[in-house]
Amino acid sequence: MAAFATPTRDQIARIAQNDPQIIRALELLFDSAAQLLPDDIASLNAAIQGNEISLGVAMGAANTALSNRAFDYIDLDTNAPHDHRAGRVSWHSTEQTAEIGMEYGVTQQVGLEVYARVENATGVTIQNGTVVGFSGVGPNNVLSVDPYLANGASPSLYVLGIMTHDLPDAGSVGYCTTWGRVGDIDTTGAASGETWAVGNILYANPSIAGALTNVKPTAPDNVIPMAAVLAVNATSGEIFVRPTISQMQYYAVIEKNTDQSPAATNTEYPITFDAVQIGNGVVIGTPTSRIVVPVSGLYRLDANVQLSSSSSSKKDVYVWFKKNGAAIANSTRIVTTDLSNGYIPMTLSETVSLDAGDYIELAFASDSTAVRVDSVAATTFAPGAPSVILSVTQVQQ
Repeated sequence: MAAFATPTRDQIARIAQNDPQIIRALELLFDSAAQLLPDDIASLNAAIQGNEISLGVAMGAANTALSNRAFDYIDLDTNAPHDHRAGRVSWHSTEQTAEIGMEYGVTQQVGLEVYARVENATGVTIQNGTVVGFSGVGPNNVLSVDPYLANGASPSLYVLGIMTHDLPDAGSVGYCTTWGRVGDIDTTGAASGETWAVGNILYANPSIAGALTNVKPTAPDNVIPMAAVLAVNATSGEIFVRPTISQMQYYAVIEKNTDQSPAATNTEYPITFDAVQIGNGVVIGTPTSRIVVPVSGLYRLDANVQLSSSSSSKKDVYVWFKKNGAAIANSTRIVTTDLSNGYIPMTLSETVSLDAGDYIELAFASDSTAVRVDSVAATTFAPGAPSVILSVTQVQQ
């Protein structure tokens, strides 16, 4: 008897009209048939002709054999041509890795790409190549995302990655690349008014939601490196996504632009504030002597206080920090002055651990009421001099 010739996979696919389940079933059938010896075939033919086995018994035996079948490994044909389709696993000869066909024409290359399953929360299509951030959990119990704007309004930790395909309107679920390549996008930089080149580091854009920029943002915007340019093209450009996300650090530079004097000697008076020069999260609270932090962490406090005196008598002025209404131990600084109608600068700093919602204050007292925390207006040759400048900077999460 001539040896049994097993059809190729392409031949089987044509027979099965490219139905994956039928293809697999035929492969198993031909594989089993190829292992039969002539005596096995003769015995099987005789048994069938003699009606010694029924179809039910045969099916049961076949199912038992298949269920007990174990595989040590699976070989993928490294040279076989194929079409990408959802549910198909094949070999990518250029990238030298297995790839998995998924929805939206996405093909995941094993070990070279990592995706997050996400849901569109916007009501409009999120385009391929869009920077997206976490915005909740949708009805499909997956991460809801929308285009991320790096203007400091949303924490950096909310950034997730870059869309790897167009994701239709609200409720659609698809894939966001958190590590790996994203292609078929515009990498010229024209959308951001820039000119990009291969090797450029791209950041989440603080001006255009979902966009990238090769200009590194600065405070108070979020600084989030997202990707590097691999190929520059208006339609077939490619980037490598690798978000580098640090926990946002919060800060503020706060001013007092008015005068304040003690009403009584040797009495504590909280210093009030009236303007945030620059800030991210740290705010003036109520009352306005309170400076409130948004998250826990270690904070550095730096104060510059400008004092003046209306008499030449000797006087002592005390300034110190408070936390949640209680004086911070060993934080007092003292200035002694007999200067009349002049200015005395005073600086002090502390590092303090704060919880979310904690507040700090700056307090002062004097053994004379002839002093004040003094603000000076701008002149024709110099800008104004606030009476107090307080910097609050988170130095550790």
